Amino acid sequence: MSQNSTPHLSQRTLKHVAFSLCTEFGPVFIFLATFHYVSLYASTSLLIIATIFSTLLSYRIDKRIPYLALYVALLTTVFGYMTIHFNNVYFLQVRDTLYDLTCAFTLVVGLIFNIPFLKIAFNDILPMKERSWKKLTYIWLFYFVILALLNEIVRRSFTIDGWLIFKAAMVIATCLFGMAALYTAYESEEKIRVTV
Repeated sequence: MSQNSTPHLSQRTLKHVAFSLCTEFGPVFIFLATFHYVSLYASTSLLIIATIFSTLLSYRIDKRIPYLALYVALLTTVFGYMTIHFNNVYFLQVRDTLYDLTCAFTLVVGLIFNIPFLKIAFNDILPMKERSWKKLTYIWLFYFVILALLNEIVRRSFTIDGWLIFKAAMVIATCLFGMAALYTAYESEEKIRVTV
C-alpha cells in the first residue's frame, strides 16, 4: 500500500471508532470481569443491562437507529434470559456463534445482491473507493466464519474458563484485525475524484 492510500483518520473518525469499541465490547468486558466474582445470574444480568444501555447510547449519540447494535441487544437479551433461566452458560456461548454466522450470511447476501452493507454503515465516517468496501467485505466475511468455527471448537473442547479466556483474546484480536483489515483494503475516495 502506498503512502497516499494510507488511512488518514480525522479526529471525528477516531472518536467514533473509540466510542464504537466501548459500546460494542464494554458489556463483554463487564461480563468477563464479573463472571468469577458474582453468580452466573448476576454477571449475565449485567451483560444484558450493559448491552441495552450501550445500544440506547449509540442511538442517542449517532442520531440514527443502530441496527447491528439492536440485533446484538436482541440476541443478548434472548440468550441471556435462557442462560439465567436454565442456569447454563451454554446459551451465551451459542449466541456468539449465531452472531458471527449471521454477520457472515448478511455479507454474503450483500455480495450476491450488490448491497454494500459495510459501506452503508461506515462510509459517512470513512469514505473509501467502492472496490475497497468490497475487499473489506470479503475480509470480514472470512473472519466471521473463522470466528464462528473457532468458537464452536473451543466451547465444545474446553472448560468454561478456557472459553472465557478465548473470548477475551478474540475481543483483542478483533480490534487488531479490524485495524489490519482497514489498512489492507483502504483506498481514499478522494483519490478517485482527482484521477477521474
